[in-house]
Amino acid sequence: MRENFDVVVIGGGTTGTGVIRDLVLRGFPNSLLLERDDLAAGTSGGCHSALHGGARYVVSDVQTARECLQENQIYRKIVPQVVDPTDAIWVAKTDEQMEFAQKWMKGADEIGLPYEIISVEEATKEEPLLTKDIRFALRTIDTGFDPFRLCIAQAYDAKIKGAEIRTHHEVIGALMEGNRVVGLRVLDKTENNIYEVYAKLIINAAGPWCSQITEMAGFAIPMKPNKGSTGVYSMRPTKTLIGILRTPADGDGLVSQGFQNTALLGTSSVDVDDPDDADPGMDEIKIMEDSVADIIPELREARMLRLCTGVRPLYTTGKETGRNISRGMFLLDHEEMEGVAGIITITGGKYATARLMAEEAVNLACEKLVGKVLPCTTDKEFIYGATTKEEAEKEAQEIHETYHISRYAAHKFTARYGVFAKKILEEYPEHAYVIDDAVQMIGSEVCYSFKEENVENFRDLRRRTRIGMGQEQGTFSIYKAGGIAQEDLGMTPAEAEKCVLGYVQERWKGIYFAAQYGDQLPLSELMQEMYIGMGSYDVLNIG
Repeated sequence: MRENFDVVVIGGGTTGTGVIRDLVLRGFPNSLLLERDDLAAGTSGGCHSALHGGARYVVSDVQTARECLQENQIYRKIVPQVVDPTDAIWVAKTDEQMEFAQKWMKGADEIGLPYEIISVEEATKEEPLLTKDIRFALRTIDTGFDPFRLCIAQAYDAKIKGAEIRTHHEVIGALMEGNRVVGLRVLDKTENNIYEVYAKLIINAAGPWCSQITEMAGFAIPMKPNKGSTGVYSMRPTKTLIGILRTPADGDGLVSQGFQNTALLGTSSVDVDDPDDADPGMDEIKIMEDSVADIIPELREARMLRLCTGVRPLYTTGKETGRNISRGMFLLDHEEMEGVAGIITITGGKYATARLMAEEAVNLACEKLVGKVLPCTTDKEFIYGATTKEEAEKEAQEIHETYHISRYAAHKFTARYGVFAKKILEEYPEHAYVIDDAVQMIGSEVCYSFKEENVENFRDLRRRTRIGMGQEQGTFSIYKAGGIAQEDLGMTPAEAEKCVLGYVQERWKGIYFAAQYGDQLPLSELMQEMYIGMGSYDVLNIG
C-alpha cells in the first residue's frame, strides 16, 4: 500500500525533531520523521552539552548571540526538567582577556544579555577549584543540559500528537517526477527491506549529511563538516558552566553535568571530509586541557572517562573554514536556488537555536503547503514530559517515600522523565531500584524505553536513560539491564547477549582513546576482566 504524507522530515537530531514537533502543532500531524540510526545519535548526541545563552558569540557573531539568548530562555520555560538549574561564570585572567571582557559587556548590553559582575573572591568562593589569580568574573545564563532527553522529548511530543517517528530507517534515494522530489526510497535497517514513501514536501534536516541527501535529488550543497572533540571527566569540578572570556577557540569551557556528575571539556574545531569518519583527536584534547587547566588547575587530576566527537553542520558558499564560518542558521529553498521543487533544507545553527531553526523551516513549509504562514506555538507549549522544578521535586519526594528509592536517585529520575516518572514506576514497580549508581538509573526504565520509546538495542537505551555514561561506563549496569530485558521483555539469552555486545563495542570506542592517557586504564582492565570472566567477551578485540 502506498504511504502518503504531507511532510517527511529527514534527520532525528534536535533540528529534525524540532521540525516534526512544529509541524504537528501547526496542523500537519500526517508527517513522518526518518532517522537512519537513533534519535540524537549524530551531531546532537555528540555536542558539548552547553545550552548557550549568547555569551560565547556576543562579540564575534551578534546574530547568533541574539538567537541563543532568546532560545535559552524559551527552553528553560518549555522543557525545564532537562536543563540544569544553574548559570555560568565567565572569567578573565590575562590582559587580552580583560580587554575582551570590556567588548563583551558592551555587546551584551546592546542585545540585552543578562549578566552580573561578581568579585573574584565571590567567584572563587562559589567555585573553589578556580585559580585564585583570575582578575575578573561575571555570571550569565549559559548552562548545561541533557541533549539526549531534549531531542527525544521533542520527537515524542510530536508522536503523541499524531506524527510518525521511524528510527533505524535510512533514506537511500529520492523519487523524482521531473524537477520535483515527490518521495523517498527508504531502507528499514531493522527488517532489512526497502520501501517508498511519498510526500508533498521533504524537509532535509540531516545536519552535516545534508548534501548527501540533496545529491540524491541531483545537486550538492556547500556543507563543510567540522569536528568538535570533547573530553568527559569522572568528576564535577564546578557547580556551574565555566567559560573563558575571549574570542571562541579550542578549550573555552567546562560543562558540569548535574544529571550524571561528570564534566565535559570542549570543544575543538577541525574540518573533516566525511562526517562518518571523525575520531577524537588526542592533540585537540591536549590543547583544550592546557587551556582550561589555566583557570581550573585541578582538572589535570581528574580521570578522563572517554573522548567523543560531534560534527557541526557548517554551511558556507565562501572559502571560510573552521571557526571563521558563521554558526548562524541557513534555510535553503531548493526550488528557487536549484530549480528542484518538493524539498527544502534547514542547516547550520546551534543546538540552542534548533527550535528557532525549526520555526523558520516550518514557516516556509506552510507557505508551500497552504499558501500562508500558520501561527507557531512551539515557544509557548510545554514539551513532552515537561514539568516545573517545584513539581519535579514534589514528585521525587513521593517516589522516594513510595518506592524507597533515595531522594538523589528520585531527583535524577524526574529530571529525565518529568511528569512521566511516576507512571513508569507504577507500570514496572518490580524493577524500582537503581541499576547504575553513577547516573542513578532505575531498572524500570529498561522496560519503559523498549516498550514506549522505540528502543531497538542497548545503544538506543543509553540515549534514553544515560546507562553507563557515568564513572563505570556500563561495566556493571549493562549486565543488570540484560537480566531485566530477559525477565520482562521476552529477550532470549542470545538477543540479550547481542545487545550487550553492541553496547560494549560503542562504549569501547570512546574509552579506547581516553585509556591512552593512562588514568582510565584500571577501569579498562576491570571491564576487560568482567567481560572475559562473565561473558567470555574480549572487549579489546571487538571490531
